[in-house]
Amino acid sequence: MITPSANILCFGAAHFDRTLQCTGHYVPAASNPVRTLHRKPGGVGRNIAVHLRLLGNNVAMLSAVGNDGDGEHIIAALSEIGIDTRRMMKLEGKHTAGYTAVLDETGELALGMMDAEVYDFLTIERLAPELSSLKAWPWWMMDANLPVETISWLADNKGDTKFCAATVSPSKAVRFKPVLDKIDVLITNRAEASILTGIDIKETNQAITAIQLLRGKGIPEVVITLGATGIVSSSQNGTAFWPPLATKVRDVNGAGDAFYSGFLSAFSKPDATMDGAVAHGLAMASLTAETDGTTVWNLTKEAVDERAAQAEKRPIG
Repeated sequence: MITPSANILCFGAAHFDRTLQCTGHYVPAASNPVRTLHRKPGGVGRNIAVHLRLLGNNVAMLSAVGNDGDGEHIIAALSEIGIDTRRMMKLEGKHTAGYTAVLDETGELALGMMDAEVYDFLTIERLAPELSSLKAWPWWMMDANLPVETISWLADNKGDTKFCAATVSPSKAVRFKPVLDKIDVLITNRAEASILTGIDIKETNQAITAIQLLRGKGIPEVVITLGATGIVSSSQNGTAFWPPLATKVRDVNGAGDAFYSGFLSAFSKPDATMDGAVAHGLAMASLTAETDGTTVWNLTKEAVDERAAQAEKRPIG
């Protein structure tokens, strides 16, 4: 593991992802025989926290799980790699969240089901007694699975802590709308940025317009990811387009979360720059897309730095 550096507290989802595939023709509203392709820990907050830790940062995770086997497994897996799990809440009478994807016989998504009810219990009342210890962490990474009231309360009470937002999905991105002026770093994709700005983002110039609007709301550092097209970044030092790195794609799942981890790991260092953070985010996304699954368990500083050196910045304006 890389030498520890920044101190980052991650708020958000930590659950199990399950993928099933029909063994015959998928029939809606009927019993379909399936096989299990995988069952593994997931969740945006958890995914980002794991790569942050593998990149050598001191990381804590704040989330809620049920008092069940899944919850115990998730906490144990985080703890095993050195993530501080003392703020993981095991809630009696609740069950751990989970996402289940059912693929049809061709591999296309037939049905996706997300049970995230347990995250609704990450209330202000539960977090308020811990506020002073939460503010001791200089960086917060928060995904949009927290209740909107809790997000707003944390944003209002962050003090000198840097607040970094991960929008998760179009349906949940709206939870950050009331606190755009309190966010220090926003990383979002085109669909989620459209929800926050009202701009339909299909091309790079539309992403540039959206990013200018978001910075006008008071967010100092903004990144909009455009999938295979690349990304647009903007800070006080200017706006730029970055094409994706050359990648031998095996599995793109988790690449977006990995970009966030690479970016924040670099950006949270003393004397960090937006350019360096973007380059390391692109490197992590590329390395993850070349890996089966959502996590690059054999990360090395040399591999990340070498891939980051290939990043190409194209200034805009």
